[in-house]
Amino acid sequence: MAKIILLTYTFTSGAAVMLYEFLAVRFLQRYFGSVLEVWASVIAVCLAGLALGYAKGGRLADQYRSWRVMGALIAAGGFTALFMEPLAEGAGNTLVEFEFGRMWHPLAAATISSFLPILFLGTIMPQAVRLYVDRLDAVGVGTGRIAAISTVGSIAGTLLTVHALLPYFGVREILIGASILLILMGSALVLWGKRPALALVLFALCYAPSARAEIVFEKYSAYHHILVEDGATQRRLRFDNAVQSTVSLRDPYRGGFEYTDFFHVPVLFHPTMTSALFLGLGGGTGPKAFLQHYPNMRVEVAEIDPMVVTVARKYFAVPEHQRLKIAIEDARTYVQRSPGRYGTIIMDAYASSAYGPYVPYHLATQEFFQLVRQKLDNGGSFVFNVVGVHRGHNDAVLRAIHATLQTVFQYTYAFQARTSWNTVLVAVKLDPATSLPDAPGASAWPNGPFLEHPLAPAQLQTMAQTLMAERRLLLPGFERRVTQASAVQALSSAGKILTDNYAPVDLAPKNW
Repeated sequence: MAKIILLTYTFTSGAAVMLYEFLAVRFLQRYFGSVLEVWASVIAVCLAGLALGYAKGGRLADQYRSWRVMGALIAAGGFTALFMEPLAEGAGNTLVEFEFGRMWHPLAAATISSFLPILFLGTIMPQAVRLYVDRLDAVGVGTGRIAAISTVGSIAGTLLTVHALLPYFGVREILIGASILLILMGSALVLWGKRPALALVLFALCYAPSARAEIVFEKYSAYHHILVEDGATQRRLRFDNAVQSTVSLRDPYRGGFEYTDFFHVPVLFHPTMTSALFLGLGGGTGPKAFLQHYPNMRVEVAEIDPMVVTVARKYFAVPEHQRLKIAIEDARTYVQRSPGRYGTIIMDAYASSAYGPYVPYHLATQEFFQLVRQKLDNGGSFVFNVVGVHRGHNDAVLRAIHATLQTVFQYTYAFQARTSWNTVLVAVKLDPATSLPDAPGASAWPNGPFLEHPLAPAQLQTMAQTLMAERRLLLPGFERRVTQASAVQALSSAGKILTDNYAPVDLAPKNW
């Protein structure tokens, strides 16, 4: 019976190590994003904590060989883990203020927030070996069995966290629940046969960081730390620490970012299009505008995070509408599986990192762009919102995406927002077999797609004025917006070509 109990504790401590590792990543992503540096830092800290824990645990095992000592250390692991979120918040808020040594900030924050719990849990395995083995000639078998059970626990903790906990519970609730379990289990060994320490349990149950008054929604999903906060006149949606969408508190169809006006450029080129696909939902600014302005338009959205859809509907007035279809699916998978064609596909799916928002790498490659081109009507456009400015913030990423689009599409326009670091690229599909205005079945613009590119800013302005006079476009000031050309438009293959094999867009540009 004692050995079964010992194996149970070993299994649980192994599972807790992996669970805490995942939670540490989720806490740090709020400040440093879903980048490889965060995972690398947390894994490094986890391994360092385990290594030191094994060494210290071995010494304690030889010195005491005590169930109570092991119980105290398990409880200590759970107790110190309760502080992971506030420590991560404190470290993140402090480190983001400093430019020096930014590449090491995730490592420092991971050490501050998660090293101690892992260290305490690392002491369990050597102590379990010492308690399990009662004969010298059985050391090898006992060590192997304990190591195997601990590893199986780690596997279970990994799968449990990803498939059974994160999709259904908040990260804070998972942290508190796991920590309470460790405290109770450890206390049961310390107070063998007695009542657990009520003070520790009460502390765990009462633990909950206070929320800021302006936050109307806050929860961790499997992909983001999602916040909805109200200012004086606007509501903002944040993923991790980056603002994704804004709307007016008085009118949920107004108050969005300037750059979303460029999502309507494909309508300028193809006024008769009847379908649009948005990759990424956020607060739904683009889909809502298309539903409002184009009564014959069918709108589809691919959004990977179901919680984002829930938040967009509840807090940002994204409607249930017969012309709106929202699919919970990865954007690339959705494009690949979609049987239809679209007048435009609009890419606005972002995560965030220590270096700012970034597009998931598999959505910024030549292979993905080729897939998108296959799904567009002739004369249709692929819109790509890049958080970057030529010769400014994220210039290398902007040039790389622009250069990669040029390898797939016949012509790419670039528009620069004036009020944010957004450059919107609009790549036009021109099928050589049907690109002439007098092709069989073709209709001249504006009763069909415009198939003669490139166009100068003055020509774009004239076309916009024509459609606005015919009330096919209803955006105030759009005729001026289309003249905001970015200088990157004039560049020819001035950036690295991104492929499925090489697209480090989630790393700092200086690293590639």
